[in-house]
Amino acid sequence: MSSSDTEATAPKPVKRNTGAQIKQANREKQRIFREGSIETQQHAHTYLTTWNCDKSSWKFNKARQLWIIRHLYDSSRMPLDMFEIAVRYLAESMGKLRDTLLEDAQLVANPTMAVTDEQKAQRTRVLGLMPSHVTKGDAKMQKRAKASAKAEDAKDEKDEEAKKEESVQPVEVEVGTRERAERIIDALTKPKVVEPVVGDSDEKPAKKRKSDEKESKSDKKAKKDKEKSEKKDKKEKKEKKEKKDKKDKSEKKDKKDKSKSKE
Repeated sequence: MSSSDTEATAPKPVKRNTGAQIKQANREKQRIFREGSIETQQHAHTYLTTWNCDKSSWKFNKARQLWIIRHLYDSSRMPLDMFEIAVRYLAESMGKLRDTLLEDAQLVANPTMAVTDEQKAQRTRVLGLMPSHVTKGDAKMQKRAKASAKAEDAKDEKDEEAKKEESVQPVEVEVGTRERAERIIDALTKPKVVEPVVGDSDEKPAKKRKSDEKESKSDKKAKKDKEKSEKKDKKEKKEKKEKKDKKDKSEKKDKKDKSKSKE
C-alpha cells in the first residue's frame, strides 16, 4: 500500500466546538430557560397591559417584544385577552418586522404554502415546535441528516413517494392556532380607517379644512388691522401729549418773563 493510499483513507480529525460556539450554545439554553419562566411571561403581559391602558408610562422593550412574537400561537403562555392586545400592538409595526409577521402568519394559516424545506422549518419555528435559534453544530448535524436522508430516498422510489404523501399532510396544531394566524393577517393587511371629525355642520372634511383656513386668514387680517389702529392711536396720543407739554413749557416761560419785567 502506497503512502498516498494511507493518506486518503486516514480518518479526518474531529472538529471541536470553539469557545465562542460553546458560549453561544449556553446563551441559547439560558434564553430558552428564561422564556419558559412564569416571571418572564408576567413581565410580557404587564408590558402589553401598560401599552394598552397607560401609554404615558409605557416604554419600548425589545426583549419583551421578541417574547410576544415567539409565543403568539401558544395559548398556554398567551391567553386570548393578551393575544388581542398583542395583535393591536404588532399591527403598528413597520418595515421588515411587519413583512416577517405577515409571512409567518400566512404559513401557519395555510400549510400548503410551506413548499421548500426552509419554509417548512420556518412554519415549525413559528408554531414553537423547535427553538428559534440553532447553533452552528446543530445546523451541521441537520445538514448531514438531510444528505443521508436524500441518499436513502434515491435508492428506493416507493419510500420517496410515501414520504412525499406524508409531507403534504399539514402539521397538526392546537385548535385556534389557524384562527390566530388569520386574525394577525387581517390586522396587518387591513388599511387603517381614519374617522372624520364630527362637527355641527355636515360638511366634508376637505371642505371643512378649507373653511377653517379661510377663517384663520380672516382672523389674522383682523388682528393685523387691530394692531395697526392701536399703533396709530398710541402715536396720536403721544403727539398730543408732546404738544401739550410744549405748550405748558412755553406758557410757564412767558409767565416767568412777565414777572421779571414787572420787577
